[in-house]
Amino acid sequence: MGGGSKAPATTTTIQKTELPAWLEGITKENLSIADTISKRPYEAYGGQTIAGFAPEQEQAFDYMRGGVGLTDPLYARATGVTSDVAGYQPTSFLNANLQGYMNPFTQNIEDRAIEAANRSLRMSTNRIGDQARAAGAFGGSRQGIAEGVAASEAATGIGDLSARLRADAFNQAASQFGADQARAAQAAQLRMGAANQLGSLAQQQQAARIQDASLLEQIGMQRQAMQQAQLDDAYNRYLERRNYPIEMLNLRLGATSATPYGGTSTTQSTAPRQGGNALMTGLGAAGTVASIGASLATIF
Repeated sequence: MGGGSKAPATTTTIQKTELPAWLEGITKENLSIADTISKRPYEAYGGQTIAGFAPEQEQAFDYMRGGVGLTDPLYARATGVTSDVAGYQPTSFLNANLQGYMNPFTQNIEDRAIEAANRSLRMSTNRIGDQARAAGAFGGSRQGIAEGVAASEAATGIGDLSARLRADAFNQAASQFGADQARAAQAAQLRMGAANQLGSLAQQQQAARIQDASLLEQIGMQRQAMQQAQLDDAYNRYLERRNYPIEMLNLRLGATSATPYGGTSTTQSTAPRQGGNALMTGLGAAGTVASIGASLATIF
C-alpha cells in the first residue's frame, strides 16, 4: 500500500458569475442602443413655449393707456370750484355799499311829496286868510297864529314823509342786499355740490374704464391660457418623441435586471507530486465531476 512520503493533494474551488448566453446577447444589444442614444446630437425644440398676449389683452392695455389723464380736466375743474368756494367771504352789512341798492327814483318821489305838502300848506294858508278876512280879522294875530300852526304841521308832515320815504328805501336796499347774500351763499353751495359731482363723475368714469378693461383682459387671459395649453401639449409631444428610445431602453434594462440567474463554482484538485494513492486520486476526480454537475444544475 505505502510507497514513501508524498506531498498532500490540494483542492481549489473557483466561484464566478457568468451571464447566460441569451442574456449576454441582450446586454450587448442594450449597450449598443445606449451608445447610439448617447451619440445622438442635441436637438433643440424649435417651437414656441410661451403664449403671447391675446388681442383682447392688447386692446385692454391700449384702452387703459388711452384713459390715462382723461379725468384730469374734471378733477381740475372740481378743484378750482372748491378753491373758489373755500375762499368765499360774505360781504358784511356794515361794509356793504347800499347806495347801489337804493331806488334811483327815491329823490324824485320825495321832491314830489314835499311839493305836494307845500301846495297843501299854501292852500291852508289861503283858506285861513279867507276866513280871517271874512271875520274882519285879516292880518291880525289870530290869523298869524293859525298860519304858523299850519306851517308847523306842514313842516312836521314833510319831515315825517321824507324820513319814511328814506327809511323805506333803506329797508328795501338792505332787504335786497340780504337777498343777494343769501343767493350768493346758495350759489356757493350749488357750486360746491357741482364740484363734488364732478369728482364723483370722474371716479365713476375711471371705474367704468377699469371694469371694461378688466372684462377684455379676462377674455384675453382665457385665450392666452388656451394657447399656452396648446404650446405645452406640443412641447410634451416633442419630449415624448425624443425620450421614447430612452424609455424603451429602460424597459429592456428593467426586464433583464429582474431575470434571476445563478453563479458557477469550479473545483480543481492537484495530485501528489511523488507516488500517491490511485484510489484517492480517482475519488478526487469523481468529486470534481460531481461538483461541476451540481453547479450546472443551479444554472439550468
